[in-house]
Amino acid sequence: MKILVLNFNLKGVGTYRRSFYFSRELARRGHDVTMFTVSRDSKFRPKIYFKKDWVGQSDQPVGEGPWVRMTEGPNWGYKWLPCWGSGPLDIWLRTKEILYGNYDVIYGFEYHPNVSWPVYWTRPFKSYRFFSDWCDWFAGNSNRLRNWRIAHKIDGWLEERIRFLAEKITVTSKTLLERALNIGIPADRIVHIPEGAATDYIQRIPARAARLFFGLPEDVSVVLTGLDWEIERSLYIFKALLKRMPDVHLIVLGREHPLAVRQVRELGLGSQVHFTGWVSDEDYPRWIACADVCFLSLEDSLLHRARWPAKILDYLAAARAVVTNGVGEILDLFTQRDVGVLAPYDIEGMAEAIVSLLQDPERRLYYGQQARRVMVEEWDWRVRGEQIAKVVES
Repeated sequence: MKILVLNFNLKGVGTYRRSFYFSRELARRGHDVTMFTVSRDSKFRPKIYFKKDWVGQSDQPVGEGPWVRMTEGPNWGYKWLPCWGSGPLDIWLRTKEILYGNYDVIYGFEYHPNVSWPVYWTRPFKSYRFFSDWCDWFAGNSNRLRNWRIAHKIDGWLEERIRFLAEKITVTSKTLLERALNIGIPADRIVHIPEGAATDYIQRIPARAARLFFGLPEDVSVVLTGLDWEIERSLYIFKALLKRMPDVHLIVLGREHPLAVRQVRELGLGSQVHFTGWVSDEDYPRWIACADVCFLSLEDSLLHRARWPAKILDYLAAARAVVTNGVGEILDLFTQRDVGVLAPYDIEGMAEAIVSLLQDPERRLYYGQQARRVMVEEWDWRVRGEQIAKVVES
């Protein structure tokens, strides 16, 4: 089949990950797949190339695949609307692609204007089958929309309305599955496909080699967290950790946030906190490998119950010991498989759990080995491939 995948956000960001790996698995099974995303650096012109791995791209699909034809739409106007994905040139190119591309299937990842509007506009004229993926409950909690109440109501209606047009919808969490049922989507049209692990991209790298590459100290303990929703709380966890182990260093992986940088100064954490800033795809696995322990703070909120924090799977795939909180899909994974530590949500409890691992190298090694094995055998995207293909082939 000829399949067009529409991702609403920027290349390499957020839902791009899920839509790319869905696309690759569909291509692996012989389908002709084109994926649309939004360019990070091209304002007015599209970019077209072919891609088979997370790192790298090619002008032509040379050699063994699976190859996905990628189109980056122009980012002009991408943030004009509060929920993003509103670039007019990008939307027009997607609409044109559907009108003239003769696709059998359109697979929309989320509901934003550059996903839903081309579908609404072209359905009266084209006979493709439409499928929808729901991997964040934006109107439920994620979107702030500048605190406009009417904008929240409109956003919620748009987020759910597009699902009714889909032949089937895929959801990343049981919370979204329940929501889909509650709004009236028949159970036989909903497929629960959790996030997958990119074990071909995230490899096990020795910590010593990774630290040498970035010039980090080799003889100190290092912990890592992502620049996530709860980064301010994570810094308080690190401060509590320093009371127990004063020589520990923290890596904050991701684009620097001014509030987090200011908080480091206010807490007096100084040179022991390393903000990586935006990192290249090549460097991302190396940064994770620098850590003895990775941690991610997750409040038991609708936001975290509905989404799948993919960072956790990256830490596990890198064979690192992980400390987090038992929320949503994370709770199921960590209780069904012995891959890491679920800590109490309070700051002191998280700090104590991290210290316990830092002081026990054999336990860290055990969790790392278990985590890597489970990710490869049970969570790799290739393991998800058959389930993904069945959605569109049934």
